[in-house]
Amino acid sequence: MSQENVEIVKRAQPKGLETGVDMVQLFRGSTALDPAAMGIDVTAYESDFEVEFIASEAGASIRPVSRGPQGFAEGWRDWLEPWESYSIEIEEMIDAGYDVVSLVRVQARTARDAVPVEHRPAAVWSVRDSKIVRVRFYLERDEALEAAGLTE
Repeated sequence: MSQENVEIVKRAQPKGLETGVDMVQLFRGSTALDPAAMGIDVTAYESDFEVEFIASEAGASIRPVSRGPQGFAEGWRDWLEPWESYSIEIEEMIDAGYDVVSLVRVQARTARDAVPVEHRPAAVWSVRDSKIVRVRFYLERDEALEAAGLTE
């Protein structure tokens, strides 16, 4: 069942994430409210799935927990506000039983002063009954791995 969960999470990703996708263009563009145009298989998600963006160290949410596709898009738009570009590339998907951890590489540029930033965050995708029920985006990989019961 675990490998099946990895495949479900892969289907839930925007087209091109394995080679890099600029999330600013994706969520601010005309396709921002059209998951199919983004290459996302919406059937991979439970209709009211939870979305959480978690800051480093304290494990505190950056914004309140959101629900569903609208909450997912709003969360990303909030996160992307200070960025001119925010390109994400998946490095690895880790099977963690009911959870799947996606390790990613980000190359970004701030909207103010065009400062380049590179970091390696992660996300934990919780799957139940073949549907994604919760997504937690972490700024720090070690916190994501710990949340999924893994260590780097």
